[in-house]
Amino acid sequence: MKPFCLLLCLWLPGVAVWAAPAPLLPPLVIAEQFVAPAGWATMKSYLCCEVASQAKRQTLGQQIPPRVQRACQLVRQDSATAVVAVELRDSLSRRDFYLHFHREADGWKLSAIRNLAMTHLGPPMVALLAAMPPAEVADYNRKHPDASHAFTIGNLRLWTSADADIAAHFYQHRAAFQEMLSRVQKGRFFHPGIAADEATDEQAANADPAVHALLRQLYLGHVTRRATSCGSCLAFVIGGKIDSTVGLLYQPEPALLPAMQPDGLIVLRPLGDGWYLYKTT
Repeated sequence: MKPFCLLLCLWLPGVAVWAAPAPLLPPLVIAEQFVAPAGWATMKSYLCCEVASQAKRQTLGQQIPPRVQRACQLVRQDSATAVVAVELRDSLSRRDFYLHFHREADGWKLSAIRNLAMTHLGPPMVALLAAMPPAEVADYNRKHPDASHAFTIGNLRLWTSADADIAAHFYQHRAAFQEMLSRVQKGRFFHPGIAADEATDEQAANADPAVHALLRQLYLGHVTRRATSCGSCLAFVIGGKIDSTVGLLYQPEPALLPAMQPDGLIVLRPLGDGWYLYKTT
C-alpha cells in the first residue's frame, strides 16, 4: 500500500497542472460574472493588465453592496476589442462604469475599468447654489451673465447624471438638439482640415447668438470638434473636469467615429440618427 500512496501523492499535483482550461467566454458574460454579487472561482483566467493587479481576491461585484442592482450592456465588440457598460442602481442613485476588453490568444480579457471622474464635486455645488436666497441669485446672475444661476444648476445636474438620464434629456429635447445642430452646420463655423483655426472656429460657433441660446437652453457648455480627437465630429459638451468630460457627439457616418479606449474616449453610446453619448478620461 505504501508504494501506491506514494505514487498517488506524486500524481495528484499533475492533475492540477493539467486541469482543463477555463472555457472561452464573450465579453458580456465576463462582465456579468465580474459584477455579480457572488464570487467567481475562475475570475483570474479572464483578467489582464491593470485589472489583474487590482482584483486580486474579489470581483467588482463582491465589493458592491448586495442590494445594488447591476445591469450590463454590450456597447461595441469587434475582433480585437470590446466595451461593456455597467449600470449600478439602488433607491438613491445610479452610477455607470465601462469595462474595456481586448482579445488575446487564449480568449477575451478584461483589461481596464473606467468611469467619469470627479462627479462627486457636483452635488455639493448644486446644494450650495440651490440654497441661495433670491437676492443672492440676482447678484449671481449679474456677475455671471453668460451662465445664469438656473443654467449652472441644470448643467451641474446633467453633468453628474447617469447615462440613462442624459439619454432621456436628449430624447425629451430632441427637436432643440436638431435645431442646434442645424444652426451650427448652416453657420459653417468649422472648416475641415484647417487645424490651426480650430480655436477660432470654436469661438465663432459658441458666440453665435442662436447657437449660444440653444446651448444654454439644453444645459450644454459649448460645441467643439476637439473633445474626442475626431476632426469630423461635432461634440456638444455638457461639462467635466480637466480631460474627464461628458457630452453628446454627432457623426452620421459610423466609419468615421473615433475608437473607444481606456485612456481617451471611454464610451460612445448610440442614441440614434448619428447622435451618441460620449465620455472621456
